[in-house]
Amino acid sequence: MKYFVLLCDGMADYRIPQLDDRTIIEYANIPNMDYLAKNGSCGKIHTVPEGMYPGSDICNLSVFGYDPRKYYTGRSPLEAASKGIDLDDNDMSFRCNIVTYSENYSKMDDFSGEHVSQETAEKIIRMLNKEFKNEGFEFYSGVGYRNLMIVRNCDYNLTSTPPHDIMGKYISDYLPAGRGAEKLKAVMKRANDIIANMESENANGIWLWGEGRKPLLDSFQKLYGVSGSVVAAVDLIKGIGKFAGLDVIDVPGATGFIDTNFEGKAKYAVNSLKNKDYVFVHVEAPDEAGHMGSAEEKINAVENIDKIMLPIIMDGLSNFDDFRILLTPDHPTPISLKTHVADPVPAIIYGSNVKKDENVYFSEFIKPSFDINDGYKIADYFINKSII
Repeated sequence: MKYFVLLCDGMADYRIPQLDDRTIIEYANIPNMDYLAKNGSCGKIHTVPEGMYPGSDICNLSVFGYDPRKYYTGRSPLEAASKGIDLDDNDMSFRCNIVTYSENYSKMDDFSGEHVSQETAEKIIRMLNKEFKNEGFEFYSGVGYRNLMIVRNCDYNLTSTPPHDIMGKYISDYLPAGRGAEKLKAVMKRANDIIANMESENANGIWLWGEGRKPLLDSFQKLYGVSGSVVAAVDLIKGIGKFAGLDVIDVPGATGFIDTNFEGKAKYAVNSLKNKDYVFVHVEAPDEAGHMGSAEEKINAVENIDKIMLPIIMDGLSNFDDFRILLTPDHPTPISLKTHVADPVPAIIYGSNVKKDENVYFSEFIKPSFDINDGYKIADYFINKSII
């Protein structure tokens, strides 16, 4: 049996008045997703444990099959693993977003520095390393605005806020708080001064968040009995894959944005199943469009998944005697809110030994034939349940 997970980050949404009171999924032209829904089994997954934040880290851990209440130690350590950065027990990592402030650095204008280019982002990170190299702060380049900062041998105990949650808001109530927070705020202030004096497109500062220490995940193969791979552009998903003992596949042109290489991701993923039993494919584009508040871009992202990726995936899977595909968001990112919410997400399972249910179309309002309250149990349900 071959298992294919297609994770469409942030794809679920709320009804939108401008779209005739339909959601993005309902409005988009998605004949291939509808085919899977009509011929497969649809259900709901509660990817966010009660009391936890609906971040992509929490939600993707759940869909991978790892209980966040047991395994989660923070977002950025997972990203650090993707970059091959070793963390000791007393080290702490942070996501370092390159951002755009307004009103004299008092207001969060854009969490991505208006999608700062890779070249400019790397130039900024080099400058920050030069400034802080003797002070115990290490900066590492990621993908575009998504970068990292490592603090060695620290005793910080603090909280932070994701910058995509405070778009258009004054930052004073959302700055890091707790032990070590004053040091972080000082780093941010100096970094902002440095970036302001650079040619840095529309970016003019950094925001530190997603703090955490080194996690330890059990092997995916040990837990679920299958070998596997991960296809993703963003470091977060690659990091989960590395900690889980899965092969991480890099795809040329995979950007983590709307201009990503949809075709390449699908082809590389299908090809990986020649040697592996399982592949987890993460597509960031719908989530980015949701954070932008752009219905047009989110529709475009969802339709690209349907018309570019799914034909390649389904054609490739047809070469195997037995296969299953799980298609699901990790969380909703409603364009009306521009951030994540903890609502359960709609999911489709299609393939071998999967009973067809009464659904005809895919949307947030499917009639669920399965309902996974502990979201991480979806992996066992998908892989090990003989008749769904």
